[in-house]
Order: sequence, then structure tokens, then C-alpha cells
Amino acid sequence: MTARGGISRALVAGLVVVVVIIVLAVVVFAVFPGTPTNNSTTTSVVNTPANLLAATNQVPSAYCSQPSSPYSNSSLAINWGNLAPGTEGIQFLCIRNTGSTAITLAVSSTLSPSVGAVSSPQAGSLLNGKGIEMIELDLHLSSSVQPGQISSFTITIGGQS
Repeated sequence: MTARGGISRALVAGLVVVVVIIVLAVVVFAVFPGTPTNNSTTTSVVNTPANLLAATNQVPSAYCSQPSSPYSNSSLAINWGNLAPGTEGIQFLCIRNTGSTAITLAVSSTLSPSVGAVSSPQAGSLLNGKGIEMIELDLHLSSSVQPGQISSFTITIGGQS
């Protein structure tokens, strides 16, 4: 059966359904935008002195006897992923003291305090000569960080004898 002007009722009903779906989609995407656009992808470079070797991107465990990446003290990178302002990223590294003297672990970074801070629960702990330890690095982002404000930064893991 056709309505006035020769348009079928089924076609009119179909057009109404399409319009309703489009309106609902616009409302849903306006209320629930999905992935936040205020996240920042963050990377850092890890430096260690000659007597400390690190293996980055480790799975947390109690042992570092077989790290999932090779030990090195050059060209080490950490990809912290997409982090939103006010959140924390956690990474694990295996650290090997190749020297014969015990050292007290220290962690520092070139990250601006207005952007965030890097810390480690193992900072201040003793790593014996020829010892291996898994350490946790925590990246705390400021809640006022703007998208794209975080550029690559350097983390230095060192120690004092």
C-alpha cells in the first residue's frame, strides 16, 4: 500500500528507524566517548653505570635468573603505554651488579616535577656484589598533566658502594 505521493509505508517506516538509530548513536557517543583523548603515550630511556646491567620489560616474579630480555647498560627503553593524568604506571626490571662490591640502589629521572615522578620501592636497598634483583619502577603522573606534555625522559638507576 502506498501513502499519498506514491511512497510506501514500509519505506517511510524504514527511514524513521534509520533516523532513530542515528540519533541514538550520536547520543551514546556524546555521553560515552570511549577511549579518553587525554592520555599520553610515555616512553623513557634507562641508564645504568658500567657495573649495573638491566633487563627491561620483565614480568613480576621473585627471580631474575632468566629475564625475558637481555641484560645491558645501553639503549634500554621502557614504553609506559597510554597513561591518563593522575594515574600511575608500573614497570619491572632485573638489575645485575657485575662488580664485587655491594651497592645501595638509587633511582632518579629527568622528568619534570610538574609532570610527575619516578620512584622505586627498592631504592635504598642493598644489592650485593654479583647479585641480581628485580626492581619495580613507578611512574606517578600529575593530575594536571596535559595530553602530549610528556616527552621521552631518562631514568638513571645507580648506586653507591
